[in-house]
Amino acid sequence: MLIIILCGLGILIFGAATWDGVYLKTTYNISKDTYDDEKNIMTETQFKLIRGGIQAASSHNMQPWKVKILDEKTFLLYADMEKALPTIDPKNKQLLMSQGTFISSVKEAAKEMGVVLDVQYSSVNLKEALPLIATFTILGEEKNNVDAISSATVGAKSQNSNFDIEKISNLIHETSRDYEVIWVNEDNKINFQDYLRKGTIIEANNQDAMEELLGVFRFTKWDKNKYKYGLSLNTISPAIRMFIEPIVGATAGWKSFGQSSIATFEKRLEAEDGYLVLALENPKPLDYILIGEVLTKLAIGVEGYAIRPAVQLLQPLNGISSNCNDLRREYGIQGEILQIIGFTKIKDSYHESVRHQVLDIIIE
Repeated sequence: MLIIILCGLGILIFGAATWDGVYLKTTYNISKDTYDDEKNIMTETQFKLIRGGIQAASSHNMQPWKVKILDEKTFLLYADMEKALPTIDPKNKQLLMSQGTFISSVKEAAKEMGVVLDVQYSSVNLKEALPLIATFTILGEEKNNVDAISSATVGAKSQNSNFDIEKISNLIHETSRDYEVIWVNEDNKINFQDYLRKGTIIEANNQDAMEELLGVFRFTKWDKNKYKYGLSLNTISPAIRMFIEPIVGATAGWKSFGQSSIATFEKRLEAEDGYLVLALENPKPLDYILIGEVLTKLAIGVEGYAIRPAVQLLQPLNGISSNCNDLRREYGIQGEILQIIGFTKIKDSYHESVRHQVLDIIIE
């Protein structure tokens, strides 16, 4: 009798999970997130700007953003610390970069819409539950009805594969930071990739790191790379989450996930043409936010290439720091590495990961 009850309960749980989208391949279109339920909360301009920000890339697709509407001209961006990754990102560097990608994507949306936007950065206190990151104020609007959606997660749209280093350098230095810029091209990329590969292997064999990522991503045992949903478990309703977490743990062990990560990264290395390393002496929280803005600028502005940050050497796991220091010595890098960016020629298609809707990140 007990077995029958447990089986019946399992069917109900699985059905609820499936209904919630956990075991279904997600096909999400941000353009279907229309200005409807938000009308009593924000203006349509604010809605479109925030929706543009949601399209930003974020490390491990954590999407660590919360937004508060102050009035019809002003809204605030906060860091969602519930999305923090204490094992692989204990100092929240990747989380801060993800704030920068959001800010830059909002700016890009404003530009496309003809909105004059002022952005003021806050002095970030990451000990707060919701640290204030930036304040956005709409100063004016031109007559432009473009329904802007940032292309930050897609990469450059052009198929022209000319690598314009001067243009890239200009985009980088728009933040007014004096970065160390190290280019790694075809002549010396094999040795450089060995460092990235070693970092990936260290991460993949770290149980705490893999279990943390399995808690962030929703995986099943069926073709994990193809059916990778991206939204963290804490975006699922609490009633369902309590059942989903053990299911995820049972269907995707950390060791198999780690081996899959290595195999996937090897394929990525084969496709990358070159790398860009950005470093800075004694970076502050704002510098990580600004490097996130650089990532978005490059994703939109570099023609013919998709950019793919490599964070494996930035994670202070046992063995990675010494690997990163070896790389710094070999390539003469003086400052702290803020980001390593790989460049891959754009193909005919791209993968757009599942996204929050605007209302998901609004707080009162």
